[in-house]
Amino acid sequence: MSEEDVVILTDEEGKEVRFLHIMTFDFEDSFYVALTPEESVDGIEPGEVLLLEIVEDENGDDCYVPIEDEAKLDRVWEEFERLYYEDDDEDDDEEDEDGGHTCSGCCEKEIE
Repeated sequence: MSEEDVVILTDEEGKEVRFLHIMTFDFEDSFYVALTPEESVDGIEPGEVLLLEIVEDENGDDCYVPIEDEAKLDRVWEEFERLYYEDDDEDDDEEDEDGGHTCSGCCEKEIE
């Protein structure tokens, strides 16, 4: 990941915490960001996803806030997964344009 993929947030104690940006997306008239920490933080391990809503503060600056409503969080999570795996499928299509499986030693394939 490049440095531009890093998001630095400040925790409740004023400590800067580095996250890797996975994606930003629009859903149900709001914007959300998906992040994963570079190091363990508050019970969130690297590779685990943190979803936050992007809202404007009184100065017009973007702020990331937790999604408190459990039902809303579930809907946002489902949309994140859909977009994440859709993007992953598009990457696979670009790598393998004939639509078949590209074997790079990951499986055994019989040749007739």
